[in-house]
Amino acid sequence: MRLDTLIKDIPVISIKGRSDLEIAGITKDSRAVGEGYMFFATGRSGTYIDDALKRGARAIVTDREPGRPFDCVIIVEDVAASLGDAASTFYGFPSRQMNIAGITGTNGKTTTTYLIESILGHAGKKAGVIGTISYRYDGKAIKAENTTPGAAETHSLLRDMHLAGVNFVVMEVSSHALDQKRVEGIEFDIGIFTNLTHDHLDYHGDLERYKGAKRLLFEHYLKKSSKEQKFAILNIDDPSTRDFIISAPTRTLSYSTKGYADAHLLGYSEDIEGLRLDVSLMGKKTTLVSPMIGVFNASNILAACLYGHVTGIPYGDIEKGIERLEGVPGRLERIRNPKGLSVFVDYAHTPDALGNVLALLNRLKKGRLIVVFGCGGDRDIAKRSIMGHIAAHLADLTIITSDNPRTEDPGNIIEDIKKGFNDKPFTAIEGRKEAIHQAIRVAEENDVVLVAGKGHEDYQIIGDRVLHFSDREVIEEVLNVAS
Repeated sequence: MRLDTLIKDIPVISIKGRSDLEIAGITKDSRAVGEGYMFFATGRSGTYIDDALKRGARAIVTDREPGRPFDCVIIVEDVAASLGDAASTFYGFPSRQMNIAGITGTNGKTTTTYLIESILGHAGKKAGVIGTISYRYDGKAIKAENTTPGAAETHSLLRDMHLAGVNFVVMEVSSHALDQKRVEGIEFDIGIFTNLTHDHLDYHGDLERYKGAKRLLFEHYLKKSSKEQKFAILNIDDPSTRDFIISAPTRTLSYSTKGYADAHLLGYSEDIEGLRLDVSLMGKKTTLVSPMIGVFNASNILAACLYGHVTGIPYGDIEKGIERLEGVPGRLERIRNPKGLSVFVDYAHTPDALGNVLALLNRLKKGRLIVVFGCGGDRDIAKRSIMGHIAAHLADLTIITSDNPRTEDPGNIIEDIKKGFNDKPFTAIEGRKEAIHQAIRVAEENDVVLVAGKGHEDYQIIGDRVLHFSDREVIEEVLNVAS
């Protein structure tokens, strides 16, 4: 594609050199530069200008004179925003040709994308998903390096999805991605806000800046989108929601588990087998059954229901899509088994997360609650005894084991965890595989087993080695043996 075509819609301060160059690719990563590329010197990548030049970059987009002999130097005020706009042009404006939904919020983004994907699949729609666990479309699953990829990578992925026949894309949009303009150039149809709690303040500095980053999805990207019909789907149970409402032509719809809304909860029941929700969706009363546990998932389900409504999915397909989703990998993921045990894998690796999931399972259990967990090495030491204390008081049987010990001695990590138990009983088995096997072996009818800490991860870091390890695979292995 010619350079002058690529920069046609970008606010340019100055151009020095040839603008009729043929551009073979665009990137801000100097390691990805090839012959004939256009290099965007964003922030830290500006230090890699020499590397980009050596690898064959012919044009550079920067906010200052690079002092290097590129065939063309384009000076702009905002390099990151220019990258997104250029990437959209380079890859053929893929977001204009599909329905694009962005989900932002502290919690619930991943679960909501899985629910929407299930609804679309049951309705016979070809869906694409960009999220924390993987990027998925057309039977492919690409392991995710970031919740939201970089701008060039995102537009390239959207182009591939479009070429594969995808019509609906749902993507998690992190606060980091919004702040770093990784979704620049994307034409959104729908924005979904889940909630806002304290998180990522090490990056954003304070809660207001964190909220401000989340708001960009609505007040900037959704507002400036050229799509004819645009929707903001907001959780009105969160007090921050009032800051996410934008004016017409975007239509705002609300959901709530506590009061009246466009989609709201009328009543519910829950047990270890899942949820039964009585809901009102745009005035229509219906009952939804889900194998996911935890009434907090009702909020995610309501958001997915509204998504189905605004995209024209029949109510029956919305209901079936919710019913057929067993869960999300590593998020209280149920492992079905021939022994009929209630076995779950969860990513909980902080005191708050472990406490929440154990409290939930403790409330729903009929027998004992057995937990297997450890703590990562070379990380927060203070949390270890705290997590031990939580397990000691909420679980009936705790097996302490290794997580990702990294360069620490696993035995020392276990000793730190033990300090939280005081006189409470526990079992310590350093090998994670052996610990999981033991938990399944001692489990009896009506017992609940939770393997916590690693969730969807398929590796274990021991020393400087990254070894394949999946809690799910180990559980399935022992259950198959037991059957």
